[in-house]
Amino acid sequence: MTQLIPEGKTRLLLLEGRDDKEFFIQLGKHLGFDDSTPIQIVEYGGKNGLAQRLYQLTKLESFGAVTRIGIVRDSDFGTDAFRSIQDAIQKHNKNAHINLPIPNTVIEPSSEKPIVSVLILPTASRDGMLEDVVMDVFDDDPVTICVDNYFDCIRKSGVAILEHKLSKARLRAFITGKNVSDSAKGDDSEKQYLSDTYKMTWLPDDFWNHPAFDAAKAFLKQLLAEPPQQTDILKS
Repeated sequence: MTQLIPEGKTRLLLLEGRDDKEFFIQLGKHLGFDDSTPIQIVEYGGKNGLAQRLYQLTKLESFGAVTRIGIVRDSDFGTDAFRSIQDAIQKHNKNAHINLPIPNTVIEPSSEKPIVSVLILPTASRDGMLEDVVMDVFDDDPVTICVDNYFDCIRKSGVAILEHKLSKARLRAFITGKNVSDSAKGDDSEKQYLSDTYKMTWLPDDFWNHPAFDAAKAFLKQLLAEPPQQTDILKS
C-alpha cells in the first residue's frame, strides 16, 4: 500500500485530482525535480474532500516531519476558491488534534508551522481551471482562433454553454485540431485529454517556459524553501 507521507518527504502538495497531479509532475520534471525532491503529491479528490484529506494526513505519525503544505485548486466560476480552502482548513481544525494555520492571502505562506500556502489557478481573481492556464500558452496559435469561432457558433445557435464544461471542451477541441495537422506524429490522434497534452509531438519545445506557468513554478520553489527559524518569524 502506498504511503501518504513516505520517509524523506517533508513537503506536501495537495491537489484536486489526477489531471492536476500530472501537470505538477511534468512541471516538476522541467524544474529538475526527481525522486529525491522532498515534495509528496497528495490528491484530495475535489473541493469537498480537502478537510477529510487534511484530517487523514495530520493523524499520521509521519506528519510530524512535514514543514510545509501547499494547497492548489481551480478558481472555477462564480466562487470564492480561496475562502473555500480557508473554510476546509477551519473545518479540519474543529475535528483534529493538530491545528493547521489558515493563510490570510493567496500565495503568501502562513507564519505558523507547518507553513501553509495556497495557489489558485488561473488566479484568485480570474475564473477558470487548469485547462485555461494550459490554453493560455496557445493564445497565438491559429487553431485557437478556430476553436473559439466554433464555440461562438454554438452559442449563436441558441445553445447555453456552461463555463465549467467549456474550459475542458475548448482544450479538447484544440487538441483535435492539432492532431489532424501534419505536425502530429505517432499516436497523437489517440490522445485528447489534459494529461495527454504534455506528450504530444506537436508540443512546443519551450512549452514549460511560457509565462502562464510562472505562478505555479514560484509556488513549487516556495514549497521547497527552508522554513524560517522561529526567531525570524517573531522579528518579521
